[in-house]
Amino acid sequence: MDLYICEKPAQGKDLAGVLGVRQYNDGYITGGDIAVTWGFGHLYEQLMPEDYDPRYEGYESWSDLSLLPFVPSSWGYKMKEKTAKQTKTVLGLIQKASTVYISTDFDREGEAIGRILLAQANYKGPIKRVCLTALDNQSIKKALANVKDGSETLPLFHAALARSRADFLVGMNLTRLYTALARSIGFREILNIGRVLTATVNLVCERERAIASFQPTPFWTIQAQVNTTKGSFKASWKPPQTHADANGRCNQGDFARGAAQACNGAAAQIVRSEQKPESETAPLLFDLTSLQQYANKRWGYTADEVLAIGQALYEKHKLLTYPRSDSRYLPQDQQGDVPDVLSAMVKTDPSIAGLVQLVDPERKCRVFNDSKVTSHHGIIPTFQAGSIDSLNEQERNIYDIVRRYYLAQFLPAHEYLRSEITVQCGPHLFLATGNVTTSPGWKSAFGSDIDIDPPDEEVADEQEGTGSAALPAVVTGDACILAKTELGEKVTRPLPYFTEAALLGAMENIARFETNEQLRKVLNEKSGIGTPATRAGMIEGAVVRKFFVRKKRAIRATDKAHALMAILPPAIKQPSMTALWEQDLDRIEDGTIPVAAFEAKITNWVCSMVNQLKAAAPVLSQADGPMAKAFEAAMPQKHECVFGCGGQMMRFKGSNGMFWGCQNAECKKTCSDSRGKPQKPLASDEDAPDCPTCGGPTKLRKGKPKDGKRAQNFWGCCDYPNCKGILPFVKPKPGAKGKLRIFNS
Repeated sequence: MDLYICEKPAQGKDLAGVLGVRQYNDGYITGGDIAVTWGFGHLYEQLMPEDYDPRYEGYESWSDLSLLPFVPSSWGYKMKEKTAKQTKTVLGLIQKASTVYISTDFDREGEAIGRILLAQANYKGPIKRVCLTALDNQSIKKALANVKDGSETLPLFHAALARSRADFLVGMNLTRLYTALARSIGFREILNIGRVLTATVNLVCERERAIASFQPTPFWTIQAQVNTTKGSFKASWKPPQTHADANGRCNQGDFARGAAQACNGAAAQIVRSEQKPESETAPLLFDLTSLQQYANKRWGYTADEVLAIGQALYEKHKLLTYPRSDSRYLPQDQQGDVPDVLSAMVKTDPSIAGLVQLVDPERKCRVFNDSKVTSHHGIIPTFQAGSIDSLNEQERNIYDIVRRYYLAQFLPAHEYLRSEITVQCGPHLFLATGNVTTSPGWKSAFGSDIDIDPPDEEVADEQEGTGSAALPAVVTGDACILAKTELGEKVTRPLPYFTEAALLGAMENIARFETNEQLRKVLNEKSGIGTPATRAGMIEGAVVRKFFVRKKRAIRATDKAHALMAILPPAIKQPSMTALWEQDLDRIEDGTIPVAAFEAKITNWVCSMVNQLKAAAPVLSQADGPMAKAFEAAMPQKHECVFGCGGQMMRFKGSNGMFWGCQNAECKKTCSDSRGKPQKPLASDEDAPDCPTCGGPTKLRKGKPKDGKRAQNFWGCCDYPNCKGILPFVKPKPGAKGKLRIFNS
């Protein structure tokens, strides 16, 4: 039997339809000598420390530094409980298979899903790889016609193994260590530390520290209205180097004021006038990161939202190719597919037909480049015809911009005439630039109301005087008048807070944030932390773990994040280390370095780091030591214990919301939160009467509103629903006891 293992049910059903397999069973589809089954993502998960050793169980183990470092002697997996039924179905089918076709998403994690299942089933037969990049019928047929041998994609699995083990070793050891240190100074929250998470948090914290310490400096600008016999235009003053900073800004106010006064209304001359025809090729296709950046800048979508929208357009609507791509190019052999893709686009949305007629499907363009294609190619529309009306607003926005970027590849270059004019007034120079479109070319794919490249919020202190307006046809030597000069007094600004788009860009190209010159040379221009498929989840994870908060479009670090980054050594938090590890993972994927060598390097690094920090623990965790000072602002709120023990209560966030817990070891009672203050329970367990029906203990419960009346509290048997004995609760008056009335049911 040939067995095809897919990543998700929808993927399995699409593949089965193309294979002609239509006999539906519980968890798989069969037909003839073929079976198609699926997972729900990963069906197995890594064992946790407590699975290897019971000493790591429970709350108290997180405070025991003697248990660290922890390195498994051998790595293991356990079946996920929620999907155990499907896992057993897949394992049973593997036992019957003569050949297995791994048909999961064609990436590291997709490969790992299939390989782990085969290892758990102890499968020894032939392995093939179906490289799915889109789920429309034509794309699936192409993938089935180009099946790879399993040995060709085995390095993908090795890279996934190396990544997961590195994350485990770093995360489990350092998270437990710093959580234990934090508890020693009274901070009770988990301090999650991760190979990529911590580096990402540090990027944001460093930016905020730079903003807080930034000292603005003044500078001056002059804008001049230039009048000539052939027309008027605006030009910007270019101060001489002797009166300017390193960025060409005038930093001497008196000089700028004198220049503005001297030039106002003065005669001047055109000393340079150039017009030069230039052209601009279409932007490359989207990969996931660039699509997330575009959508965040234009519509404010989060990276996680864009990934979810892309997955829906890929899996549900089948209108886009695989979204988790890190390439912006296409294989050369896809040039012949262009007419079919264009046809599907028109059937999906007839309103695009006029634009499609302008493109040349045979146009040679830079996007077709085999050497730039990785496991996946750029995100493009598929051969599948759908209905544009079936898409919601977000899906329509993403689909629309992806198809326009695709169409732009097959349109001519955008051509324009670039003009530059230099005006001299005495010793002072003024510059004006302008562009005039001569042929719209690929920009016809976007129209005037669509941002081709939304503004980059990373750019600060932009200089004035450049623009896209047409300039008059003056020539060198023409006389002119500076009819009006406007002096502007400004101050330098720090880089802005990270937006999600800017943070994604920083994670993708980390070398520009490395201050060590020698290390920057080692990092290549595309060194990044995380992958396109994981960066969105990493940012979202930082929000969930209370390291980040979103303020409008900005990503801001919390007090908890700043406190943790303040006490972490550079080796743990600097992104360059993570980027170098990511390069090693790429080399494992290429088959150039073995998993064992990478794992040994990470293990040695983690063990060395843990032992150094354990030795420093007594100093770090002193009452007035570095930890206490760093976490002073991050400490939860405190309140005198409402139970009267004399201890301090602290406010925490639990699975059901905020609550308060007493820190007195002899009390340790908890209560709910009410508007930021502890709310003493109406009654404690000691006040609970015995159940009138079975004689067992009761618990204070809250009923449901009825007939417009407020919900009432009552005592209910702890053995409910086996016993339904109840007693009414009467809130006692101060100094008096409430009366109890008994109801049996």
